[in-house]
Amino acid sequence: MPAQSQTKPLGEMLRRAGLLSGAQLEVVLQDQKWQPDLRIGDILELRGWVKRDAIEFFAEQWPQLATGGRDHPIGYYFQQAGLLDAQQVDALLQEQAQAGLRIGALAVLRGWLSQETLDWFLQSLAPEESASSAFIKRKQSNNGDGQRPTLRGDRVSPSAQARSKPRAAQAQPSQSTPVISPPVQAPTESQSDDISWVG
Repeated sequence: MPAQSQTKPLGEMLRRAGLLSGAQLEVVLQDQKWQPDLRIGDILELRGWVKRDAIEFFAEQWPQLATGGRDHPIGYYFQQAGLLDAQQVDALLQEQAQAGLRIGALAVLRGWLSQETLDWFLQSLAPEESASSAFIKRKQSNNGDGQRPTLRGDRVSPSAQARSKPRAAQAQPSQSTPVISPPVQAPTESQSDDISWVG
């Protein structure tokens, strides 16, 4: 099979996944015209735009995942694609236990993944989760021993959110009220340590 027919879909997948811009894809396609012996993945790696792990993941594993479904949590595939490393996944799992947010949402908040990349993975591999909340449901233990709830990948119910808020926060209205700052007073006299910005 010719290299062009194999590589164009890879470039398009990387663009849709938010790992490559449309302009970068155009440049790579032009580069390939000048160097037809190089595949798009090779050009992307040489330019430093996409890491080899991501290129191999999308070229080899993604087609099987898209047709056959996933067997692992979504964070596993971020790691397989080289988008997150093992230390980042461990840090996200620890933070997930404290914050009650899904790993993908935490990775976006930390700047480790773009929202576009997270959305692409969710829509492609876990469409049932793509529209769900970034919060995870915490299941209360039935033994009444005061242990922390366990984590699950569902939405947080309104009653669970109400139980987790302090009573004072529950009594406040749910809509945010604008913050009004005090009026700024003009300085009455110039002091010797004032800086003059006009010169």
